[in-house]
Amino acid sequence: MTREVICTGGAVVDVLVRPLEQLPKAGESATVEQILLQAGGCGVNTAILLARLGLKVGFWGRLGADSLGRFIKGQLEEEKVHPEVFICDPTIPTKAAMVVVNRKGERSLIRASEGGNALSLKDLDRIDLQGVRHLHIGGCYSLRNLLGENLAALLRYAQETGVRTSLDTVWTHDDNWQAVYPALPYVDYFLPSLVEAQQITGLEQPREIAHALLAAGAQTIVIKMGADGAFVQWQGTQGLVPAFAVGKKRSLRVVDSTGAGDAFCAGFITALLSGYKVPTAVEWGNAAGAITITAIGATTALHSRAQLMEWLI
Repeated sequence: MTREVICTGGAVVDVLVRPLEQLPKAGESATVEQILLQAGGCGVNTAILLARLGLKVGFWGRLGADSLGRFIKGQLEEEKVHPEVFICDPTIPTKAAMVVVNRKGERSLIRASEGGNALSLKDLDRIDLQGVRHLHIGGCYSLRNLLGENLAALLRYAQETGVRTSLDTVWTHDDNWQAVYPALPYVDYFLPSLVEAQQITGLEQPREIAHALLAAGAQTIVIKMGADGAFVQWQGTQGLVPAFAVGKKRSLRVVDSTGAGDAFCAGFITALLSGYKVPTAVEWGNAAGAITITAIGATTALHSRAQLMEWLI
């Protein structure tokens, strides 16, 4: 298989429950409209959506040799994402999470404390990037064995072989926000959310955050700001690209914000690899994110490039 994009990063099995305002009391039960089981995590979500948008995608991961790990691999293969580095490790569990969504589309997460994508540099010592155009790291803090200087080494190798790189973040409870800094000089496109960028830099406003991240080495910064759109620092210019108003499109409504940022990355990368410049790529990302929040789950709503194009007309 000729891969255009390689993804790695967060890989989780999501149990999605909607709508639920609060958990039932001990010994009681609650009835909801939907309970879904999906392969999730920032890296997996973006990989699946990139494939649906017409790109040839590979995924790297080290997950548990268990039913959850086999489920994620099966979902990737079903979506035509090639698990080219997919190690089933009996010493670790595959991570799972429960995503509880209320009627406003707001989500709460209950995560297992153990497991996750345990990929490390030793798993990639024989990788071949021939034919690859783009390497995307989704939810970099999920890769506890591939942070700091190790992540920098991987991204540097990719750039040296002519592969463009993008890096997305995810909330971390490990107080390791600074671990991303060694990698930033080898990041072509840095794509954090606003709250994560604030934690990384210690700054509040998008403009000052973008300047700080640029000074740290990232070449282009796109700060995802949800309903406010995305703030872009690119080629010496700054500006806000507005979000799409979901309620004005076919009378749709916000159902679940899960995976909107991962979908943004998929739309953004697809536009770049289609020859568009960064401002247009951000519009594609905003559209992909808007579509995603109209259904429960990170990969339920967005199905094809044609669907994305309808929002961009």
